[in-house]
Amino acid sequence: MNSGMRLAGIYLSFLLLVLGIASCAVQDDLTRQAAPGGASLPQTPAARLGLAPGLRPFYDELEPYGDWVLVEPQGWVFRPRVNTVAWRPYQDGHWEPSYAFGWVWESNEAFGWITDHYGFWFHDKFQGWLWQPYGAWAPSWVAWVQVGDFVGWAPLPPASAPGYDDVPGGLFTYMPARTLSQSGAGSSASYVTSLPDDGSTLRPIERMSSYQGVYFNTGPDLNEVLGSGAADRLRVDERDGRALVPAPSRRPTAAAQSLEQGVLEDRSRRAWGEARREYAAMRSQRGSGSQDLQPATPPKPPPHAAPGPRFKPNTTPGDTLRSGASADSLRRARRGWWHKPKRPPGTVSD
Repeated sequence: MNSGMRLAGIYLSFLLLVLGIASCAVQDDLTRQAAPGGASLPQTPAARLGLAPGLRPFYDELEPYGDWVLVEPQGWVFRPRVNTVAWRPYQDGHWEPSYAFGWVWESNEAFGWITDHYGFWFHDKFQGWLWQPYGAWAPSWVAWVQVGDFVGWAPLPPASAPGYDDVPGGLFTYMPARTLSQSGAGSSASYVTSLPDDGSTLRPIERMSSYQGVYFNTGPDLNEVLGSGAADRLRVDERDGRALVPAPSRRPTAAAQSLEQGVLEDRSRRAWGEARREYAAMRSQRGSGSQDLQPATPPKPPPHAAPGPRFKPNTTPGDTLRSGASADSLRRARRGWWHKPKRPPGTVSD
Protein backbone atom coordinates (compact mmCIF):
# COMPACT_ATOMS: atom_id res chain seq x y z
CA MET A 1 0.00 0.00 0.00
CA ASN A 2 2.73 2.41 0.91
CA SER A 3 4.65 1.45 -2.24
CA GLY A 4 1.62 2.25 -4.39
CA MET A 5 1.16 5.62 -2.77
CA ARG A 6 4.81 6.47 -3.35
CA LEU A 7 4.50 5.58 -7.05
CA ALA A 8 1.36 7.73 -7.32
CA GLY A 9 3.16 10.63 -5.67
CA ILE A 10 6.11 10.31 -8.04
CA TYR A 11 3.78 10.20 -11.03
CA LEU A 12 1.89 13.27 -9.79
CA SER A 13 5.11 15.22 -9.26
CA PHE A 14 6.29 14.32 -12.76
CA LEU A 15 2.95 15.40 -14.21
CA LEU A 16 3.11 18.77 -12.46
CA LEU A 17 6.68 19.30 -13.69
CA VAL A 18 5.65 18.60 -17.28
CA LEU A 19 2.68 20.96 -16.99
CA GLY A 20 4.93 23.72 -15.55
CA ILE A 21 7.44 23.42 -18.39
CA ALA A 22 4.62 23.50 -20.92
CA SER A 23 3.13 26.61 -19.31
CA CYS A 24 6.50 28.42 -19.48
CA ALA A 25 6.90 27.40 -23.10
CA VAL A 26 3.46 28.73 -23.98
CA GLN A 27 4.11 32.00 -22.13
CA ASP A 28 7.48 32.40 -23.87
CA ASP A 29 5.85 31.71 -27.20
CA LEU A 30 3.21 34.37 -26.56
CA THR A 31 5.95 36.85 -25.68
CA ARG A 32 7.79 36.10 -28.90
CA GLN A 33 4.57 36.44 -30.88
CA ALA A 34 3.95 39.87 -29.34
CA ALA A 35 7.22 41.26 -30.68
CA PRO A 36 8.41 41.33 -34.32
CA GLY A 37 10.81 38.52 -35.20
CA GLY A 38 10.09 36.64 -31.99
CA ALA A 39 12.23 38.98 -29.90
CA SER A 40 11.28 39.89 -26.36
CA LEU A 41 9.48 43.17 -25.93
CA PRO A 42 11.87 45.90 -24.64
CA GLN A 43 11.04 47.62 -21.40
CA THR A 44 10.54 51.39 -21.78
CA PRO A 45 12.34 53.34 -19.02
CA ALA A 46 10.08 55.15 -16.58
CA ALA A 47 11.83 58.46 -17.32
CA ARG A 48 11.01 58.21 -21.01
CA LEU A 49 7.39 57.35 -20.29
CA GLY A 50 7.26 60.27 -17.85
CA LEU A 51 8.06 62.79 -20.61
CA ALA A 52 5.48 64.20 -22.98
CA PRO A 53 5.51 62.27 -26.30
CA GLY A 54 7.02 65.22 -28.16
CA LEU A 55 9.92 65.37 -25.69
CA ARG A 56 10.82 61.67 -25.62
CA PRO A 57 13.40 61.92 -28.43
CA PHE A 58 15.44 64.08 -26.03
CA TYR A 59 15.67 61.09 -23.69
CA ASP A 60 17.14 58.94 -26.44
CA GLU A 61 19.70 61.55 -27.49
CA LEU A 62 20.84 62.50 -23.97
CA GLU A 63 20.88 59.07 -22.34
CA PRO A 64 24.59 58.43 -23.20
CA TYR A 65 25.67 61.68 -21.51
CA GLY A 66 23.93 61.60 -18.14
CA ASP A 67 21.08 60.31 -16.02
CA TRP A 68 17.40 61.11 -15.82
CA VAL A 69 16.23 61.71 -12.26
CA LEU A 70 12.82 62.42 -10.78
CA VAL A 71 12.69 65.75 -8.94
CA GLU A 72 9.36 67.09 -7.77
CA PRO A 73 7.62 69.25 -8.80
CA GLN A 74 9.73 69.52 -11.97
CA GLY A 75 9.27 65.84 -12.92
CA TRP A 76 11.90 63.92 -14.88
CA VAL A 77 15.00 66.03 -15.48
CA PHE A 78 18.42 65.40 -17.01
CA ARG A 79 21.61 65.42 -14.94
CA PRO A 80 24.79 65.45 -17.07
CA ARG A 81 27.82 63.41 -16.00
CA VAL A 82 30.06 66.34 -15.12
CA ASN A 83 31.85 67.81 -12.13
CA THR A 84 28.80 69.00 -10.20
CA VAL A 85 30.83 71.65 -8.33
CA ALA A 86 32.84 73.28 -11.13
CA TRP A 87 30.58 72.76 -14.15
CA ARG A 88 27.78 75.11 -15.20
CA PRO A 89 25.61 75.53 -18.31
CA TYR A 90 26.54 78.05 -21.02
CA GLN A 91 30.24 78.09 -20.21
CA ASP A 92 32.00 75.57 -22.48
CA GLY A 93 31.43 77.27 -25.82
CA HIS A 94 31.05 80.76 -27.27
CA TRP A 95 28.46 83.30 -28.42
CA GLU A 96 27.84 83.64 -32.15
CA PRO A 97 26.36 86.95 -33.40
CA SER A 98 23.32 86.72 -35.66
CA TYR A 99 21.12 89.43 -37.12
CA ALA A 100 18.11 87.11 -37.10
CA PHE A 101 18.38 85.89 -33.50
CA GLY A 102 20.88 88.11 -31.69
CA TRP A 103 23.49 86.13 -29.73
CA VAL A 104 23.35 82.37 -30.35
CA TRP A 105 25.13 80.04 -27.96
CA GLU A 106 27.33 77.44 -29.68
CA SER A 107 28.29 74.74 -27.21
CA ASN A 108 31.42 72.57 -27.32
CA GLU A 109 29.66 69.84 -25.37
CA ALA A 110 28.18 66.79 -27.05
CA PHE A 111 24.80 67.34 -25.40
CA GLY A 112 24.75 71.15 -25.53
CA TRP A 113 22.97 71.35 -28.89
CA ILE A 114 19.88 70.10 -27.04
CA THR A 115 20.21 71.31 -23.45
CA ASP A 116 21.22 74.89 -24.30
CA HIS A 117 18.50 75.44 -26.91
CA TYR A 118 15.50 73.30 -25.91
CA GLY A 119 15.06 73.64 -22.15
CA PHE A 120 15.73 75.29 -18.81
CA TRP A 121 18.38 74.75 -16.12
CA PHE A 122 18.06 74.99 -12.35
CA HIS A 123 20.56 74.30 -9.58
CA ASP A 124 20.10 71.72 -6.84
CA LYS A 125 22.53 71.93 -3.93
CA PHE A 126 22.78 68.13 -3.76
CA GLN A 127 22.78 67.14 -7.45
CA GLY A 128 24.17 70.25 -9.17
CA TRP A 129 22.68 71.61 -12.37
CA LEU A 130 19.58 69.85 -13.70
CA TRP A 131 17.86 70.37 -17.04
CA GLN A 132 14.13 70.33 -17.74
CA PRO A 133 13.25 69.73 -21.43
CA TYR A 134 11.09 72.14 -23.39
CA GLY A 135 9.57 71.72 -26.82
CA ALA A 136 10.80 74.89 -28.55
CA TRP A 137 14.15 76.18 -29.77
CA ALA A 138 15.78 79.46 -28.76
CA PRO A 139 19.25 80.91 -29.47
CA SER A 140 19.72 80.42 -25.71
CA TRP A 141 17.48 80.34 -22.68
CA VAL A 142 19.31 82.89 -20.53
CA ALA A 143 18.82 86.23 -18.79
CA TRP A 144 21.30 89.01 -19.66
CA VAL A 145 22.69 91.89 -17.58
CA GLN A 146 25.29 94.62 -18.10
CA VAL A 147 27.69 96.13 -15.55
CA GLY A 148 29.88 98.87 -17.01
CA ASP A 149 31.94 97.28 -19.81
CA PHE A 150 30.93 93.74 -18.77
CA VAL A 151 27.95 91.64 -19.79
CA GLY A 152 26.65 88.64 -17.88
CA TRP A 153 24.29 85.78 -18.53
CA ALA A 154 22.57 83.10 -16.44
CA PRO A 155 20.34 80.11 -17.28
CA LEU A 156 16.61 80.74 -17.06
CA PRO A 157 14.81 78.47 -14.59
CA PRO A 158 11.70 76.36 -15.14
CA ALA A 159 8.45 77.79 -13.84
CA SER A 160 8.45 75.77 -10.61
CA ALA A 161 12.20 75.76 -9.93
CA PRO A 162 13.49 76.50 -6.43
CA GLY A 163 15.54 79.58 -5.55
CA TYR A 164 19.12 80.27 -6.56
CA ASP A 165 20.84 79.51 -3.25
CA ASP A 166 24.14 77.61 -3.18
CA VAL A 167 25.18 78.21 -6.80
CA PRO A 168 29.01 77.96 -6.67
CA GLY A 169 30.51 81.29 -7.75
CA GLY A 170 27.13 82.93 -8.17
CA LEU A 171 24.40 82.54 -10.76
CA PHE A 172 25.75 84.85 -13.48
CA THR A 173 28.80 84.44 -15.70
CA TYR A 174 30.53 87.68 -16.78
CA MET A 175 33.02 88.79 -19.40
CA PRO A 176 34.02 92.02 -21.15
CA ALA A 177 31.47 92.85 -23.82
CA ARG A 178 34.16 93.42 -26.47
CA THR A 179 35.29 89.76 -26.17
CA LEU A 180 31.82 88.24 -26.28
CA SER A 181 32.16 86.88 -29.83
CA GLN A 182 35.66 85.43 -29.40
CA SER A 183 36.10 81.68 -29.74
CA GLY A 184 36.33 79.95 -26.37
CA ALA A 185 35.09 83.08 -24.62
CA GLY A 186 32.79 81.14 -22.32
CA SER A 187 35.62 79.16 -20.72
CA SER A 188 37.55 82.38 -20.00
CA ALA A 189 34.58 84.12 -18.36
CA SER A 190 34.47 84.84 -14.64
CA TYR A 191 32.04 85.35 -11.76
CA VAL A 192 30.67 88.39 -10.00
CA THR A 193 33.59 88.49 -7.53
CA SER A 194 35.93 89.27 -10.44
CA LEU A 195 34.02 92.34 -11.62
CA PRO A 196 35.84 95.66 -11.13
CA ASP A 197 34.24 97.71 -8.39
CA ASP A 198 34.10 101.00 -10.29
CA GLY A 199 30.64 102.03 -9.11
CA SER A 200 28.90 100.91 -12.30
CA THR A 201 25.19 100.21 -12.11
CA LEU A 202 23.92 96.72 -12.87
CA ARG A 203 21.09 96.87 -15.37
CA PRO A 204 19.11 94.11 -17.09
CA ILE A 205 19.30 93.73 -20.86
CA GLU A 206 15.76 93.49 -22.20
CA ARG A 207 15.79 92.77 -25.91
CA MET A 208 12.87 90.39 -26.29
CA SER A 209 12.03 88.78 -29.60
CA SER A 210 9.98 85.79 -30.74
CA TYR A 211 10.12 82.97 -33.24
CA GLN A 212 7.13 80.75 -34.04
CA GLY A 213 5.26 82.32 -31.14
CA VAL A 214 7.96 81.59 -28.53
CA TYR A 215 9.76 84.51 -26.86
CA PHE A 216 13.44 84.74 -25.92
CA ASN A 217 16.08 87.38 -25.12
CA THR A 218 18.42 88.26 -28.00
CA GLY A 219 21.08 89.68 -25.66
CA PRO A 220 23.38 92.73 -25.97
CA ASP A 221 23.03 95.18 -28.85
CA LEU A 222 25.12 93.98 -31.80
CA ASN A 223 26.31 97.49 -32.67
CA GLU A 224 27.50 98.12 -29.13
CA VAL A 225 29.55 94.93 -28.97
CA LEU A 226 30.80 94.64 -32.56
CA GLY A 227 30.89 98.29 -33.58
CA SER A 228 28.72 100.67 -35.52
CA GLY A 229 27.02 99.09 -38.54
CA ALA A 230 27.68 95.50 -37.45
CA ALA A 231 24.00 94.59 -37.42
CA ASP A 232 23.47 95.84 -40.97
CA ARG A 233 26.50 93.92 -42.21
CA LEU A 234 25.22 90.73 -40.61
CA ARG A 235 21.79 91.31 -42.14
CA VAL A 236 23.25 91.58 -45.64
CA ASP A 237 25.51 88.55 -45.15
CA GLU A 238 22.62 86.41 -43.93
CA ARG A 239 20.38 87.64 -46.72
CA ASP A 240 22.95 86.81 -49.40
CA GLY A 241 23.87 83.43 -47.90
CA ARG A 242 27.39 84.40 -46.79
CA ALA A 243 26.40 83.73 -43.17
CA LEU A 244 24.08 80.97 -42.02
CA VAL A 245 21.00 81.76 -39.99
CA PRO A 246 20.89 79.35 -37.01
CA ALA A 247 17.24 78.43 -37.43
CA PRO A 248 15.83 75.48 -35.43
CA SER A 249 15.39 72.07 -37.01
CA ARG A 250 11.98 71.36 -35.46
CA ARG A 251 8.81 73.28 -34.77
CA PRO A 252 7.72 73.85 -31.16
CA THR A 253 5.30 71.42 -29.60
CA ALA A 254 1.84 72.58 -28.58
CA ALA A 255 2.90 72.88 -24.94
CA ALA A 256 5.78 75.17 -25.89
CA GLN A 257 3.44 77.80 -27.25
CA SER A 258 2.64 78.80 -23.66
CA LEU A 259 5.98 80.63 -23.24
CA GLU A 260 4.69 84.09 -24.01
CA GLN A 261 6.49 87.36 -23.41
CA GLY A 262 5.06 87.77 -19.92
CA VAL A 263 6.27 84.31 -18.89
CA LEU A 264 9.75 85.03 -20.22
CA GLU A 265 9.87 88.38 -18.42
CA ASP A 266 8.76 86.81 -15.15
CA ARG A 267 11.52 84.21 -15.24
CA SER A 268 14.03 86.84 -16.29
CA ARG A 269 13.07 89.07 -13.36
CA ARG A 270 13.89 86.25 -10.97
CA ALA A 271 17.38 85.99 -12.47
CA TRP A 272 17.85 89.78 -12.55
CA GLY A 273 16.91 89.97 -8.88
CA GLU A 274 19.58 87.42 -8.05
CA ALA A 275 22.13 89.36 -10.13
CA ARG A 276 21.39 92.51 -8.11
CA ARG A 277 21.70 90.60 -4.84
CA GLU A 278 25.04 89.06 -5.83
CA TYR A 279 26.44 92.35 -7.09
CA ALA A 280 25.36 94.22 -3.97
CA ALA A 281 26.89 91.49 -1.76
CA MET A 282 30.18 91.72 -3.66
CA ARG A 283 30.35 95.49 -3.26
CA SER A 284 29.44 95.23 0.39
CA GLN A 285 32.27 92.77 1.01
CA ARG A 286 34.68 95.22 -0.61
CA GLY A 287 33.37 98.06 1.54
CA SER A 288 31.66 99.92 -1.29
CA GLY A 289 28.19 99.86 0.23
CA SER A 290 25.03 98.90 -1.58
CA GLN A 291 24.54 99.72 -5.22
CA ASP A 292 22.02 102.25 -6.44
CA LEU A 293 19.63 100.01 -8.32
CA GLN A 294 18.21 101.48 -11.51
CA PRO A 295 15.08 100.50 -13.40
CA ALA A 296 15.50 98.10 -16.28
CA THR A 297 16.32 100.11 -19.40
CA PRO A 298 17.85 99.06 -22.72
CA PRO A 299 21.58 99.83 -23.11
CA LYS A 300 22.31 103.22 -24.67
CA PRO A 301 24.22 103.18 -27.97
CA PRO A 302 27.72 104.64 -27.96
CA PRO A 303 28.25 108.15 -29.43
CA HIS A 304 27.91 108.36 -33.23
CA ALA A 305 26.74 104.74 -33.43
CA ALA A 306 23.91 103.80 -35.73
CA PRO A 307 20.69 102.87 -33.92
CA GLY A 308 20.15 99.18 -33.31
CA PRO A 309 18.14 97.19 -35.86
CA ARG A 310 14.42 96.98 -35.42
CA PHE A 311 12.71 93.62 -35.36
CA LYS A 312 10.57 92.95 -38.41
CA PRO A 313 7.98 90.20 -38.75
CA ASN A 314 8.82 87.27 -40.99
CA THR A 315 6.33 85.52 -43.26
CA THR A 316 5.22 83.31 -40.35
CA PRO A 317 2.49 85.08 -38.33
CA GLY A 318 3.52 85.90 -34.79
CA ASP A 319 7.26 85.74 -35.46
CA THR A 320 9.80 88.53 -35.11
CA LEU A 321 12.54 86.74 -37.02
CA ARG A 322 14.02 89.55 -39.05
CA SER A 323 13.25 89.38 -42.74
CA GLY A 324 15.91 89.34 -45.42
CA ALA A 325 17.53 85.90 -44.99
CA SER A 326 17.61 83.98 -48.25
CA ALA A 327 15.65 80.76 -48.58
CA ASP A 328 18.87 78.88 -49.38
CA SER A 329 20.62 80.10 -46.24
CA LEU A 330 17.59 79.17 -44.13
CA ARG A 331 17.51 75.67 -45.59
CA ARG A 332 21.19 75.16 -44.83
CA ALA A 333 20.76 76.62 -41.37
CA ARG A 334 18.00 74.17 -40.51
CA ARG A 335 20.48 71.33 -40.93
CA GLY A 336 21.90 72.36 -37.58
CA TRP A 337 24.60 75.03 -37.99
CA TRP A 338 24.88 75.91 -34.30
CA HIS A 339 25.41 72.35 -33.05
CA LYS A 340 27.07 70.79 -36.10
CA PRO A 341 30.62 70.22 -34.70
CA LYS A 342 29.69 67.73 -31.96
CA ARG A 343 26.12 66.70 -32.63
CA PRO A 344 25.47 63.05 -31.71
CA PRO A 345 24.29 60.69 -34.47
CA GLY A 346 20.62 60.92 -35.28
CA THR A 347 18.15 63.74 -35.54
CA VAL A 348 15.70 64.85 -32.90
CA SER A 349 12.20 64.79 -34.29
CA ASP A 350 8.71 64.41 -32.94
